[in-house]
Amino acid sequence: MRLTLVADNATSPNWGCRATSFALRELLSRDHVIAGTITRALLSGPLTYESRLPADLHRKIVRRFRRPKVRRVPMLGPLAFRAIDAAGRYAAPTHDIDGDADLLWRTRSSSPKSRAIVEAVTGSDAIVVNGEGEMIFSTPARDTLLQTLAICALANRLDKPVYYLNGMVSKPPGGPANPGTVAAAAQVLRDARLGVRDLQSQAVAAELLPGIAAPWYPDALFSWSPHFEATATAPYDASRLIAWFDRTGTPMPQAVRSPYIVLSGGSMTAREPERAVGCFTALGNALKALGLPVLLVETCIGDVFLRKVAERTGLELLRVDTPIMAGAAVMANARLFVSGRWHPGIMAALGGTPCVFMGSNSHKTFSLQQMLDYPVPVEYDAFPGAEDIAGIMADARARLAEGMDRRSAIAARAAELGRLAGRLPDLLSGERLWAAPLGAAR
Repeated sequence: MRLTLVADNATSPNWGCRATSFALRELLSRDHVIAGTITRALLSGPLTYESRLPADLHRKIVRRFRRPKVRRVPMLGPLAFRAIDAAGRYAAPTHDIDGDADLLWRTRSSSPKSRAIVEAVTGSDAIVVNGEGEMIFSTPARDTLLQTLAICALANRLDKPVYYLNGMVSKPPGGPANPGTVAAAAQVLRDARLGVRDLQSQAVAAELLPGIAAPWYPDALFSWSPHFEATATAPYDASRLIAWFDRTGTPMPQAVRSPYIVLSGGSMTAREPERAVGCFTALGNALKALGLPVLLVETCIGDVFLRKVAERTGLELLRVDTPIMAGAAVMANARLFVSGRWHPGIMAALGGTPCVFMGSNSHKTFSLQQMLDYPVPVEYDAFPGAEDIAGIMADARARLAEGMDRRSAIAARAAELGRLAGRLPDLLSGERLWAAPLGAAR
């Protein structure tokens, strides 16, 4: 089939988004053609139309200035909003998914975003949504999730099968699921094929989307296991990293010239970077006591607070624009990874690197430990205080003491999950599970 990949995150400044998008594309391309993409930038960009300015200029103005913090500026904020809205029309995603799908179709000649989406959907036989990290039923609702659902509704109307793969389905941490978003997802995806990336997502889907089958296939990124699984059974050798950095323009960190530890942030710390600086400065200084070099790694732009941590601790920093395979090699060859990140945790597991996890914006770091057969899964606070740091240090010493036996076990489990992930495209075969509804978008 000719497929359009929705939420292709390969251009995102985020290691996990890039890596899993590449891995999913590789799996799908074995038997199908990726004919079009709807990137994260397009998905999250503003939907502007009927502009009195050049359409791209109006879209850029809306994206940069039509923000709550601008509106809150005394006197000037409301004036700026009125000027922006006078220059053209703007629509934010809503829970009226059918209405949003109609809007995409209706404005395809006056909106650059709508036109690109409609052309991508109509130019394929089916759409595949890269659902990684998206379906968190938070309040307020995630605009990118609502926009994704509108694209799925448009595809239904155009008689295109919808495959929602590599998906996470999660409640927000510490709160109930948003009932409006749950209802919208249940309506739009009732005729789709949904594949989830972890067992906890499968349980949440069974609870919140009971009419939709949600088979479990491990995250597509596990399919990269063959690149790194041999790392787990041999003593540390920095030579295994050299080729991944060769001619990339990113120098190999000094810290990895000998066995080392990696520390990165998480999706929660990205929301409060100033608070995170103090917590991670204390954690980074504590990890020095383990006797190995500690490398700070920005796995996402939300981790840029680590630059201040590097200044305060003297620790070396690897930046987010590092080529993704070099980044994966750093994770897979580390002796220990301390973080609140899902996909970098998978990269670590591919080479057998044990992890100590902090919390995130969903259940993901807990569920990853379950998938990797950690005996007692633990999530420390995303903003670790003294008690959390003491626990992290105790677990870190225990993980390091387990040595090669533990690394071999983690890598073997990751390889097993990689083989299962390789079967993810099976969801695109067989009889259709959906019936094309009627709609005005034909």
